[in-house]
Amino acid sequence: MKKLLFILLLPFVAFAQPDVKVNKKYYQVNYSQKYKQPVAVDYGIRTRECNATRKGMDFFAEKGIITSSNVDYANNDWDKGHMAPAADFCFSRDAMLSTFSYTNCALQHYKLNRGVWKELEAQEREWAKTDSIIIHIDVIFAKTPAKTAAGASIPQSFRKTVTFYSTKKKLVYEFPNVPPTKTLDKYLIKN
Repeated sequence: MKKLLFILLLPFVAFAQPDVKVNKKYYQVNYSQKYKQPVAVDYGIRTRECNATRKGMDFFAEKGIITSSNVDYANNDWDKGHMAPAADFCFSRDAMLSTFSYTNCALQHYKLNRGVWKELEAQEREWAKTDSIIIHIDVIFAKTPAKTAAGASIPQSFRKTVTFYSTKKKLVYEFPNVPPTKTLDKYLIKN
Protein backbone atom coordinates (compact mmCIF):
# COMPACT_ATOMS: atom_id res chain seq x y z
CA MET A 1 0.00 0.00 0.00
CA LYS A 2 2.82 2.43 0.90
CA LYS A 3 4.58 1.63 -2.36
CA LEU A 4 1.36 2.28 -4.34
CA LEU A 5 0.81 5.61 -2.54
CA PHE A 6 4.42 6.63 -3.30
CA ILE A 7 3.96 5.79 -7.00
CA LEU A 8 0.70 7.76 -7.14
CA LEU A 9 2.27 10.82 -5.47
CA LEU A 10 5.48 10.75 -7.50
CA PRO A 11 4.11 12.80 -10.44
CA PHE A 12 2.91 15.52 -8.04
CA VAL A 13 6.27 15.66 -6.28
CA ALA A 14 8.12 15.89 -9.60
CA PHE A 15 5.73 18.63 -10.80
CA ALA A 16 6.24 20.76 -7.66
CA GLN A 17 9.55 22.23 -8.83
CA PRO A 18 10.76 24.60 -6.12
CA ASP A 19 12.73 27.78 -6.46
CA VAL A 20 16.44 27.17 -6.21
CA LYS A 21 19.17 29.46 -4.98
CA VAL A 22 22.04 29.67 -7.44
CA ASN A 23 25.32 31.16 -6.21
CA LYS A 24 27.41 32.00 -9.27
CA LYS A 25 30.32 33.37 -7.17
CA TYR A 26 29.92 36.84 -8.71
CA TYR A 27 26.14 37.16 -8.29
CA GLN A 28 23.21 35.25 -6.75
CA VAL A 29 19.94 34.15 -8.33
CA ASN A 30 16.66 32.93 -6.90
CA TYR A 31 15.46 30.79 -9.80
CA SER A 32 11.99 29.38 -10.43
CA GLN A 33 12.01 26.01 -12.14
CA LYS A 34 8.23 26.32 -12.47
CA TYR A 35 8.57 29.53 -14.53
CA LYS A 36 11.93 28.52 -16.04
CA GLN A 37 13.02 32.07 -15.22
CA PRO A 38 14.87 33.93 -12.48
CA VAL A 39 12.65 35.62 -9.88
CA ALA A 40 15.38 37.66 -8.15
CA VAL A 41 19.01 38.51 -8.88
CA ASP A 42 21.57 40.27 -6.66
CA TYR A 43 25.02 41.59 -7.56
CA GLY A 44 27.40 44.46 -6.99
CA ILE A 45 29.27 46.79 -9.33
CA ARG A 46 32.50 48.64 -8.79
CA THR A 47 34.91 50.14 -11.26
CA ARG A 48 37.37 47.60 -12.61
CA GLU A 49 39.47 47.27 -15.70
CA CYS A 50 37.86 45.30 -18.54
CA ASN A 51 39.96 42.27 -19.48
CA ALA A 52 37.42 39.98 -21.18
CA THR A 53 35.18 40.05 -24.23
CA ARG A 54 31.98 38.19 -25.07
CA LYS A 55 33.69 36.46 -28.00
CA GLY A 56 32.89 32.75 -28.04
CA MET A 57 30.45 32.94 -25.11
CA ASP A 58 26.96 31.49 -25.34
CA PHE A 59 24.20 30.69 -22.87
CA PHE A 60 24.41 27.40 -21.02
CA ALA A 61 22.14 25.33 -18.76
CA GLU A 62 22.99 24.52 -15.15
CA LYS A 63 23.19 20.84 -14.32
CA GLY A 64 20.14 19.68 -12.35
CA ILE A 65 18.11 22.89 -12.86
CA ILE A 66 15.11 23.10 -15.22
CA THR A 67 15.69 26.26 -17.29
CA SER A 68 14.58 27.95 -20.46
CA SER A 69 16.61 27.20 -23.59
CA ASN A 70 17.31 28.61 -27.05
CA VAL A 71 13.91 27.33 -28.20
CA ASP A 72 12.12 29.76 -25.83
CA TYR A 73 13.83 32.74 -27.49
CA ALA A 74 13.55 31.69 -31.15
CA ASN A 75 11.41 33.60 -33.66
CA ASN A 76 9.69 35.90 -31.17
CA ASP A 77 10.08 39.32 -29.50
CA TRP A 78 12.02 38.00 -26.48
CA ASP A 79 15.71 38.58 -25.89
CA LYS A 80 17.82 36.53 -23.51
CA GLY A 81 17.95 39.49 -21.16
CA HIS A 82 20.94 39.26 -18.83
CA MET A 83 19.81 40.20 -15.34
CA ALA A 84 23.42 40.50 -14.10
CA PRO A 85 24.87 42.09 -17.27
CA ALA A 86 27.97 40.64 -18.90
CA ALA A 87 29.52 44.11 -19.23
CA ASP A 88 29.59 44.49 -15.42
CA PHE A 89 31.72 41.35 -15.14
CA CYS A 90 34.29 41.98 -17.88
CA PHE A 91 37.11 42.13 -15.29
CA SER A 92 37.69 38.40 -15.94
CA ARG A 93 36.67 35.80 -18.49
CA ASP A 94 35.37 33.50 -15.74
CA ALA A 95 33.18 36.25 -14.26
CA MET A 96 31.80 37.30 -17.64
CA LEU A 97 31.16 33.71 -18.74
CA SER A 98 29.20 33.06 -15.53
CA THR A 99 26.60 35.64 -16.65
CA PHE A 100 25.67 33.45 -19.62
CA SER A 101 23.90 30.92 -17.41
CA TYR A 102 20.24 30.44 -18.33
CA THR A 103 19.53 31.03 -14.63
CA ASN A 104 20.66 34.66 -15.22
CA CYS A 105 18.57 35.41 -18.29
CA ALA A 106 14.92 36.37 -18.55
CA LEU A 107 12.49 36.59 -21.42
CA GLN A 108 12.75 40.35 -21.92
CA HIS A 109 11.13 42.26 -24.75
CA TYR A 110 13.95 43.07 -27.16
CA LYS A 111 13.04 46.78 -27.29
CA LEU A 112 13.20 46.99 -23.49
CA ASN A 113 16.45 44.99 -23.26
CA ARG A 114 18.17 47.05 -25.96
CA GLY A 115 16.56 50.33 -24.88
CA VAL A 116 16.01 51.88 -21.44
CA TRP A 117 17.16 48.71 -19.61
CA LYS A 118 20.53 48.89 -21.38
CA GLU A 119 20.64 52.65 -20.73
CA LEU A 120 20.18 52.07 -16.99
CA GLU A 121 22.93 49.42 -16.98
CA ALA A 122 25.32 51.93 -18.59
CA GLN A 123 24.30 54.58 -16.03
CA GLU A 124 25.00 52.14 -13.19
CA ARG A 125 28.56 51.65 -14.50
CA GLU A 126 29.00 55.44 -14.50
CA TRP A 127 27.75 55.67 -10.90
CA ALA A 128 30.13 52.86 -9.95
CA LYS A 129 33.08 55.08 -10.89
CA THR A 130 32.45 57.10 -7.72
CA ASP A 131 30.72 54.59 -5.41
CA SER A 132 30.13 50.85 -5.30
CA ILE A 133 26.62 49.94 -6.41
CA ILE A 134 24.44 47.10 -5.10
CA ILE A 135 21.72 45.84 -7.44
CA HIS A 136 18.62 43.81 -6.62
CA ILE A 137 16.26 42.79 -9.43
CA ASP A 138 12.78 41.35 -8.93
CA VAL A 139 11.37 39.57 -11.96
CA ILE A 140 7.59 39.87 -11.63
CA PHE A 141 5.03 37.47 -13.10
CA ALA A 142 1.27 37.71 -13.58
CA LYS A 143 -0.85 35.33 -11.52
CA THR A 144 -1.21 33.19 -14.65
CA PRO A 145 1.75 34.16 -16.84
CA ALA A 146 1.83 33.88 -20.61
CA LYS A 147 4.27 31.23 -21.81
CA THR A 148 6.46 30.62 -24.81
CA ALA A 149 5.62 27.69 -27.07
CA ALA A 150 8.40 25.77 -25.29
CA GLY A 151 6.87 26.46 -21.85
CA ALA A 152 8.93 29.24 -20.22
CA SER A 153 6.85 31.88 -18.41
CA ILE A 154 7.07 35.44 -19.71
CA PRO A 155 7.72 38.05 -16.99
CA GLN A 156 5.17 40.83 -16.61
CA SER A 157 7.71 43.40 -15.40
CA PHE A 158 11.12 43.99 -13.84
CA ARG A 159 11.83 46.01 -10.69
CA LYS A 160 15.43 47.10 -10.18
CA THR A 161 16.68 48.58 -6.90
CA VAL A 162 20.01 50.41 -7.11
CA THR A 163 21.67 51.06 -3.74
CA PHE A 164 24.71 53.32 -3.38
CA TYR A 165 27.06 51.63 -0.93
CA SER A 166 28.46 54.68 0.89
CA THR A 167 25.21 56.65 1.32
CA LYS A 168 22.67 53.77 1.28
CA LYS A 169 20.58 55.92 -1.11
CA LYS A 170 18.16 53.76 -3.12
CA LEU A 171 16.71 54.27 -6.56
CA VAL A 172 13.89 51.93 -7.62
CA TYR A 173 12.90 51.52 -11.26
CA GLU A 174 10.04 49.46 -12.62
CA PHE A 175 9.78 48.41 -16.26
CA PRO A 176 6.77 46.68 -17.82
CA ASN A 177 8.00 43.92 -20.16
CA VAL A 178 6.82 45.71 -23.29
CA PRO A 179 8.40 48.15 -25.76
CA PRO A 180 9.35 51.28 -23.76
CA THR A 181 7.23 54.37 -24.33
CA LYS A 182 9.02 56.77 -21.95
CA THR A 183 12.49 58.03 -21.14
CA LEU A 184 14.51 56.24 -18.45
CA ASP A 185 13.77 58.80 -15.72
CA LYS A 186 10.01 58.15 -16.08
CA TYR A 187 10.51 54.53 -14.92
CA LEU A 188 11.93 55.71 -11.58
CA ILE A 189 9.27 54.91 -8.96
CA LYS A 190 11.24 55.74 -5.78
CA ASN A 191 14.33 57.78 -4.91
